[in-house]
Amino acid sequence: MTAAFELFIKYGVKSVSMDDIADKLGISKKTIYAEIPSKEILIERVLTVHLRQDEEEVNQIILTSSNALDEILGISRHVLQFLMMINPVLIYDLKKYYPECWSLVENQHFTFIRDLIYNNVVRGINEKLYREDLDPMIIAKLYITLSNTMVNPEIFPVTQFDLLNILKQIQRYHLHGIVSDDGRKILSSISFDKS
Repeated sequence: MTAAFELFIKYGVKSVSMDDIADKLGISKKTIYAEIPSKEILIERVLTVHLRQDEEEVNQIILTSSNALDEILGISRHVLQFLMMINPVLIYDLKKYYPECWSLVENQHFTFIRDLIYNNVVRGINEKLYREDLDPMIIAKLYITLSNTMVNPEIFPVTQFDLLNILKQIQRYHLHGIVSDDGRKILSSISFDKS
């Protein structure tokens, strides 16, 4: 799964053949097909494994964070590191050629990220770092909606906008909209270019 994932993030899914994966693994294509009957099933399995690993890594960030701002910025750094590794064509390929596989990503994004943001907002309010007048579920759904636009080529064509910069702008917009005065003091000392 790791070898296939590495090829997919580097070249996208359409341009990577089962032969390419077999070559990388040093096995025959027939051996792969004995275990995995189609490329679509392979993509689905690779995505499932990656999404599970990603959730575990994010949960570890949450457990080790000192406060809600530290948590959300740590998660942002994690996402930025991943986005720096992937070829934007991967997202395009999944959306166009493997929509059922893309729906796995969207479903994970909607449920896991929604819950993550909801819990982060609740934590931030309790820690007095976020404004008390916020509705955590509305903020979580707004965040999901905003972050979904990040990968919409009609809104942000990849030839005109850098995915990493879009994410940084979304983070700035989100955090400056929800922090309290105490949170703003902490936020003002943070460089988003390093996050």
